[in-house]
Formats: sequence, C-alpha cells, structure tokens
Amino acid sequence: NVGDRVGNIERALRRLCEDGQVQLLATSFLYQSPAAYVTDQPNFCNGVCKVATSLEPLALLKKLKEVEVSTGRQERMRWGPREVDLDVIFFNNLVFEDEARTL
Repeated sequence: NVGDRVGNIERALRRLCEDGQVQLLATSFLYQSPAAYVTDQPNFCNGVCKVATSLEPLALLKKLKEVEVSTGRQERMRWGPREVDLDVIFFNNLVFEDEARTL
C-alpha cells in the first residue's frame, strides 16, 4: 500500500521467477482491501499466484523475503504500510508449524 502498488507486485513476480527456481503458473486479478489492525493507512492491493518450485517450503519463504527487500520493502511497524508483502498460503498438502510460522 506504499508507492506503485501494482508495479511493485509486477517487479516482485519477475524477480521471484528470474533464476528459474520458481515458475509462475497463474495469477488472480488484483483487488483492494482496507488495511486491518493498523487501519489509518491506504488500502492494500492484493492478489494470489500459483507457482511451481523445486524449493522446499522454508527456502521458498526465504526467497520471498529476499524478493521483498530487493523490490524495496522497508522495515516498519508490524501490520503497517509496506511496499510489497509476499507470503506462502498453501504448499501442496503440507501442514507446517514451528515457533515462528505456520503454513
């Protein structure tokens, strides 16, 4: 919800796929939604994509965080404004949980 929201998403997807470890299979339409938790900020631009990857779940998550930084994401308060936010929602039929995250 900061900067060129659509452009940031497009750049992040290109960067995600540039080394061949992740292949983009499909994307949803983008939609806007109000910010949750910290509500005094602009709407978020959201979308979902389906990918194929040779990476294991935590390696994929690490790659997503690296792509966020290379796309310009800056550290701010939790739930606050951000340039781009990439997450793993489903990974095959895996249910994964550790002290820091749940997939």
